[in-house]
Amino acid sequence: MIHVAFNIDSNYVRHCAVTMVSLFENNKEETITVHILANDLNERNKKTLIGLAENYENKVCFYTPDAELLKGLTIRKFSKRISMATYYRCILAEILPNDIDRLLYLDCDIVILGSIKSYWLTTLDGIGVAAVEDIGCKEEGRYEILKYPMEDSYFNAGVLMINLKYWREHHVGSACIEYYHKYPERILFNDQDLLNSILHKDKVLVNLYWNVQDGFYRNPKQMNQEWIEKFGEVLKNPIILHYTNRKPWDYDSQHPLRNEYFKYLDMTPWKGFRPDLSLLNRIKRFFRLLPFYLHIRKPKYIKLQAFDIP
Repeated sequence: MIHVAFNIDSNYVRHCAVTMVSLFENNKEETITVHILANDLNERNKKTLIGLAENYENKVCFYTPDAELLKGLTIRKFSKRISMATYYRCILAEILPNDIDRLLYLDCDIVILGSIKSYWLTTLDGIGVAAVEDIGCKEEGRYEILKYPMEDSYFNAGVLMINLKYWREHHVGSACIEYYHKYPERILFNDQDLLNSILHKDKVLVNLYWNVQDGFYRNPKQMNQEWIEKFGEVLKNPIILHYTNRKPWDYDSQHPLRNEYFKYLDMTPWKGFRPDLSLLNRIKRFFRLLPFYLHIRKPKYIKLQAFDIP
């Protein structure tokens, strides 16, 4: 049994459905239970997600976290697109059943493009989490703010293989809440900063395949053969694709793999839905992208077909 958790609000039901279907489609040999933490889903939302899971003989469980658990916390970075639900991942061990010791947490701006079995089997003995380095892990300023050594690195919290037994034994949830109240000025990237602050010594970093973030697709300062050999294959064939910045459903998305999202969207009740391309947004998109078409600005993203990979 593979246990997967999402924390969402009603605005992310469609995107959660896409992530779920992509997971089920590419892991049909696995039995999966999905745990959804949310406080504002109506019965129609729930039935939709339950139905999608049942199509693959999988299961969905819903949880309504007590708002008091997050009392005093606020959203800092990305407040226009992130809700308080993001902090639920800090208290997963307090909410999910005690007989679940291992959990894959996923954001819902993700599509799964392959088997997650080997990631699920990552050894977690004596550690709290297995995760991928964040695209911003080389920014010295983050460590100066969070007050821990740069050599401990900094992981992206959108994909986490969690040792829930460890979290319970070490009270990770309450440690996150206490840290926030003690050092609110340090927390910029919300729950991600909290989890890194608490678990920076108690983690293992895993292969980029398990969380290929938007930033890795941005044109590097220098794309030489060494860079291509290091990143080319994983960028062309990610297993967990994470749209961390511009989302594929944004009218001006330029992500080279944005259509992967719509491939799985069309396997949900939202089949055929596409970004708002009203006349106004068409005009805005045209002028936003015009400098790239005219080669006035360098393309933001790499061209995957240009990779010369043996």
